[in-house]
Amino acid sequence: MGSVTESFADLNELLMDEHRHLMSPGTPPVNRLHAGSQILISRLLKPLLPGAVRCGMGTIFDIKDRQVGPLDIVACWEAYPTLGEGAASKFLAEGVIFVLQVRNWASDDLTQFGEMAGQLKKLERKNRQRIFCGAVSFDLLSLEHVGEFLRSPVGQAVDGVLSIGHNVTIRNTQGWYGSTERVPFVTGRGAAESLKAFSLALLQSADGFLGLPFGMADYQHL
Repeated sequence: MGSVTESFADLNELLMDEHRHLMSPGTPPVNRLHAGSQILISRLLKPLLPGAVRCGMGTIFDIKDRQVGPLDIVACWEAYPTLGEGAASKFLAEGVIFVLQVRNWASDDLTQFGEMAGQLKKLERKNRQRIFCGAVSFDLLSLEHVGEFLRSPVGQAVDGVLSIGHNVTIRNTQGWYGSTERVPFVTGRGAAESLKAFSLALLQSADGFLGLPFGMADYQHL
């Protein structure tokens, strides 16, 4: 196992440990509500993404004042202003790179996020790059169930589902893993490989949006 994968293995354990701590009975309910998104922002996204990308929670709107949200994590280019603060923040769709909804998807309904992602991708923006929409869970998800959801009409707008510590399924829209017809999805098993693949997909989205060079496939074997 290469050093990059080993780093993601350590990060995976850190994410799981911190989540278990924040979800313990002694933690106030208000802290448990956004525990997963707070951990991902501080431990994964801030160290991973370029400095020009900021992350927060809130609602996304376009120039026609159509709004989608609230969303647990919105990653946007800092050149675009954010209105409001905290959970009441509003992000201009033009500057949004990706969104993540962090839930216990073993019990919550993924179709609700699918509908939200569909609305999000209908917002007006000049940037032709699709907004990456990902669902993240700290609980075990069935690969069969996730695959069935992503192939369903309501799941078409969702680009990836990560079950931290277990598996990931990413829609291969960019041809990162070969022909999109022959390999429509990349499915990974194992905590480190799953987290690495999902993280690199987010980084690829950010670098593509900012016009930075990055070859995702060059790092998959490490």
